[in-house]
Amino acid sequence: MMRRLRQTLLSLLVLVCASLLLTVHAETSPIGVALDQRVIDLTDTLDATTTAGLKQQLADLEQRKGAQVAVLLVPTLGGADLEDYTNQLFRAWKLGRKDVNDGILLLVAKDDRKVRIEVGYGLEGTVTDLLAHRIIAEHITPAFRQGDYAGGIQQAVDDLTTLVDGGDLPAVADTAIAPGAIAVLLAFILGAIGGVLLAARKLGWRAALIATLVITIGLAIFAGGREWPMYLLVVPLTLLIGGATFGALWLARAAFYAVIGLLTYILGVVIANRFVDLSYVHWLAWPLGGLVVLGLYVLLFLLSKASWKNSPRGFLLRLFAVAAIYAAAGLLLGHGAQGWLIAVPIASFLALFVFIQGSAGTGSGGGSSSSSSNSSSSSSSSSSGGGGSSGGGGASGSW
Repeated sequence: MMRRLRQTLLSLLVLVCASLLLTVHAETSPIGVALDQRVIDLTDTLDATTTAGLKQQLADLEQRKGAQVAVLLVPTLGGADLEDYTNQLFRAWKLGRKDVNDGILLLVAKDDRKVRIEVGYGLEGTVTDLLAHRIIAEHITPAFRQGDYAGGIQQAVDDLTTLVDGGDLPAVADTAIAPGAIAVLLAFILGAIGGVLLAARKLGWRAALIATLVITIGLAIFAGGREWPMYLLVVPLTLLIGGATFGALWLARAAFYAVIGLLTYILGVVIANRFVDLSYVHWLAWPLGGLVVLGLYVLLFLLSKASWKNSPRGFLLRLFAVAAIYAAAGLLLGHGAQGWLIAVPIASFLALFVFIQGSAGTGSGGGSSSSSSNSSSSSSSSSSGGGGSSGGGGASGSW
């Protein structure tokens, strides 16, 4: 029982790290908002129709030319310097393709009555400082003075689209999935199916080996290209990984169905994103993080219950230690009630180790076990191209 709990804990901790990696990129911004959309309006100035039209226009531009243009409306800069603030956001957003840096950020600080167009290195010869200044002076600020924010932003986006379309930029890379990647994915899926069948004793080892040989040759031919001999090694290795992973999960039936449910949910979000503009951070990372946190607290409850059953005295001592950790964290963090709230997850996380050590020490047989689990997922937000390099090119204005 305790061995399975320790294995579950390690798996959940890996999932926590994966979910944090998914969210940290999008959440690292001076405004504390996920930079995962082409148009972000924190002032409720633009209506839904205008916002959708701008997003589609900028998405079409990116598909044609590769350049990434974003629009951000904030209430105020909070006293920060306009150029520094915009440049910091530009870098955090990573606008533009990596090594091309063809990104543009149009920032409007509505209450401060300030606007700036930040231009990446790769577009400074196309959208010069003079042209950016003319867009602001001739189209943005006159419209803003009349209260027509939507019109001014639309005109600016139209101008920038025209300039980028006329610029000489590297061709957009082909986003089609390579046959080799498809072959590896199919190998993992087929391996997973084979692993489950083997674990369920529905498939014999001899038939599994024959199937592995046939699948390896077939997928190597499908991958094609000069590197097809490499897939004679990669495909069976991937089959083995998929089979071992899902074969082991099948033996822990609850974990198997949980993983299948999670994969189904992720697939549903990916498919839905083809028809509706979704944020992967909001629809994948946060639900996953919530499930992990819930799972950790359920695990903490089970560990606490087991500790009480094994030794009430030991349970009380560990509970006192956790309370001391919470008090120390709350006092060190300070900031009133906010500090004590932040101390809750810190104490809860450490409580897992306190109680799991106690449970491990009272397990039957007094033996020790070790387990490893690696499960990671990576996601790249469609709003970041890996660029974000700007030398301060662009122009600023006010109205």
